[in-house]
Amino acid sequence: MHMKSTFRLLLVLSFFGNSFRMMAGNDGFSFGPRSMGTGQITTLFTDVWAAHNNIGSLGWLNRGGVAASFENRYNSSAFNQIAVTAATTPGKFGAFGFGASRFGSDLFNQTRAQIGWAKAFGIASIGIQGQWYQVQASEFPARDHFLLNFGGHAKLTPKVSFAASISHITHTKASDFQNEKLPTIAKAGVSFTPVKSVLLLAEVQKDLDQKALVKAGIEYEIRTNLWIRTGFTTEIQLATGGIAFKWRDLQLDYSISNHPQLGWSNGIGLQMILGKEKTASTGAVKTADPEK
Repeated sequence: MHMKSTFRLLLVLSFFGNSFRMMAGNDGFSFGPRSMGTGQITTLFTDVWAAHNNIGSLGWLNRGGVAASFENRYNSSAFNQIAVTAATTPGKFGAFGFGASRFGSDLFNQTRAQIGWAKAFGIASIGIQGQWYQVQASEFPARDHFLLNFGGHAKLTPKVSFAASISHITHTKASDFQNEKLPTIAKAGVSFTPVKSVLLLAEVQKDLDQKALVKAGIEYEIRTNLWIRTGFTTEIQLATGGIAFKWRDLQLDYSISNHPQLGWSNGIGLQMILGKEKTASTGAVKTADPEK
């Protein structure tokens, strides 16, 4: 890695201090441009990225599919993230989701791979996920961890949903140094659709050892199959935005965000919907979920 990139990585580490675990360390971050564009809200979307963001939402998928994304954070290759995901259409035995991602550079990186299951029961969908998580820093041996994540998503009315997730429920030890443990992060969110073209979102994220983050986002369908998004995350003062366009079974998403100290981040993603449409009605409203 070039000296400039190394210096930038150390600067970010110094800025975040203890909270680097969650923010620069990629724990608690969202996956997919849609989540990033709406303030990093993760619990409430019922698209294929639920296999990464909230396994409990996967039970509300209308159709399965695959997706991939690339994100460059703070204009530094040290914080690049690439992720892929796939999910099946929910059936008699529920829906299955798969995902993999890599964050960072040769100096410091995190690799994840997971498989999860979710199923809707009445107004609620619940899911559980197993994850392999590897952390590697330059000149240090890689550390492998096996984690469990849990999530749920309830459709309280046709216009209001509540969702929650908790990651690393095993509170796995990260290292022997000071008995450090991987962060356990709980999230809970509410969505409201006042009219067909507008989706309002709010979410609270809490690392058990850090201050809570409050997130808010809006998604607006300005015309058929064309959406714009914006959002904000407190504590880290992160402002976000994005746009999405769907053509047949393909959807292209772009997100942008700005941190007041660290600068701009950009993300792009592509989704392809596969399989037959689920016949049972879920009562879901029309949003930018490409399977709807």
